Amino acid sequence: MRRIVLILVLVVIVGIAGFVLLRPKRPAKAASKPAAGDSSSTTATTPSKARKAAGKTTGKLKPMTPEERRAEVKRARDEERRRKKELRLRERERRRALRSARSRRGKRRGGRRGQSLYVVKAIVSLGDESYALVDSRRVQVGDVLMGRRVVAIQPDRVEIEAFGKRTTVKVGESLLPPTFGLKRTR
Repeated sequence: MRRIVLILVLVVIVGIAGFVLLRPKRPAKAASKPAAGDSSSTTATTPSKARKAAGKTTGKLKPMTPEERRAEVKRARDEERRRKKELRLRERERRRALRSARSRRGKRRGGRRGQSLYVVKAIVSLGDESYALVDSRRVQVGDVLMGRRVVAIQPDRVEIEAFGKRTTVKVGESLLPPTFGLKRTR
């Protein structure tokens, strides 16, 4: 009989100890925030207490002070500005390259002033699309100039098909044959 009583007492003691040790903890009471001008508050004397008083956190995230939040927002804003500025610079460089390729007319050979010789000035590749600048015109595959169809544009040459014949034209050369436009003398 004594053994049974002793066992019951031990079970009760272990039960009470387990309840005390394993019960869920209650949340701590929120500290009242000090007034804006009150710097003599004793509730937020250490940095960790100041962070806890500044805002709530979820999970294992480190709480941030308002200064840290402002710094993070400023960093993100500066990063976005830097990215947009870089995009603008790239676009400006691309436009400048196109403008300079169009404006480089060089010295025209023969003919009157204003007469177009259909000279390939530049070949530009932007990603998937590529085109050639013929005089001041932008020409893509499939376009027709003076009865000549552009068949292919490669980094160093343009392939032209005219009257069933294919010819290759390099940068600086004319799409038209050298004898085109010359008047015959009898």
